[in-house]
This record gives sequence, structure tokens and C-alpha cells, in this order.
Amino acid sequence: MFKINIKNNIGFTLIEILIALMIFAIIGVMAALSLHSMIRTNNALKASDRRLMQLQIMMTLLRRDISQMIDRPILDADSTKEPAMTAPGDTEIQFTRTGMVNPFAVNRESNMQRIGYFQEGDKFVRLTWNVLDRAPFTKPEKQVLLNNVQSVSWQMIAGDGHMTRIWPPAINSIMEKQSDNSPLPLAVLMVIHAEKLGVIQGVFPVPARGIYAHASQK
Repeated sequence: MFKINIKNNIGFTLIEILIALMIFAIIGVMAALSLHSMIRTNNALKASDRRLMQLQIMMTLLRRDISQMIDRPILDADSTKEPAMTAPGDTEIQFTRTGMVNPFAVNRESNMQRIGYFQEGDKFVRLTWNVLDRAPFTKPEKQVLLNNVQSVSWQMIAGDGHMTRIWPPAINSIMEKQSDNSPLPLAVLMVIHAEKLGVIQGVFPVPARGIYAHASQK
């Protein structure tokens, strides 16, 4: 008579396989969530770095431009004389600056440039005109300095220390009180409200203002 010996099964049961698959699935989901979180954090850090870089470039340009502001009025496209600096409201400014690179001295004023700063939608924009006295259809170059801007405001400090949002100040106001009648302010104050960055403030002295005042007293 034959005997059949049934040995213990050394394989996995269906339940054990299902449990193992479930564990692997849970580990896979956790790994995917962790990777997604790392990627999202990395993207947020890169975006923050870009915003900070934009802010640094913007403040550097503002400081450089305003520190080189000079008393040089211009003629606009319709030959109307514009002051050396203008601020028609509290949202934009425009002025003449010097100190531009002029290695070949093409003309006497080629180291000067007209600069403008204003808000366009949700962007803070810098404008540059490479000629001071403009011909018809002269267009500026536009550079976006900051995105997601909510508001921009400017104030100027006049010679007697008063603050004004309009420059040149209106007749019979601050300008008449200044002893030197300088066409330039002592300093320019800027306040920007931007998403993610909050409130950005800057105070930019105008060195040429002091030079003008000193010369007028001689």
C-alpha cells in the first residue's frame, strides 16, 4: 500500500500576499506624498529667492538712479518743457539722471538719461528714455522690476522739510517757502505694498539737491 506524505506548505497564503501588497501600497503612497511635499517646498523656496532677487535689483536701481538725479529739464514729444523732476500724483515719478557710461563721448549729454517709475497693473515698472528732448513717437524702454504689486506711493521732502506728493509743488505752496527754490527735492520716499513681500519702504537722498543749494548761496 502506498502512503502519501503531505509536507507543510512553505509558500505564502493569499491573505499574506494581500497584506504585503497593502503594506507596499501604503509605503508607496507615503513616499509619493513626501516627494510631492519636497518638490512643493523646493518650488516655494525658488519663488521666494526670485522675489528677493527682484527686490534687491529694484532697490539697487532706485538708489542708483535717484542718487544721480540732476537739474536738467527736458522737452517732451510736443515740445512742452518738463521740469527736471515730475511727480503728478503719488503713484509715479520721472526725472533726469546723469552718470551713464559714455566711453566715446558721442555728445555732451549722452551720459544723461530720463527715468520713470510707476505702477502698471500689478507690476512696478521702470522706464528709460535714451534721449532727453524727445521727438514725436519717441518710446521708452520698459523694465518690470516687481510683480504682484498692490499699490505704489511716492513722497518728496522739500527744502523746508515739508512732505509733498506732487512735484514740483504747486504755486504758492512749498516751493515759494524754499530759500533756494531748488527744482529737486532733498529726498524721495517710496512705499510699495506687494503680495508675499508685504510693505517695502525706501528713503533715497538726492545729493545734487545739496550741491544746488550750496551753489545758489554763493
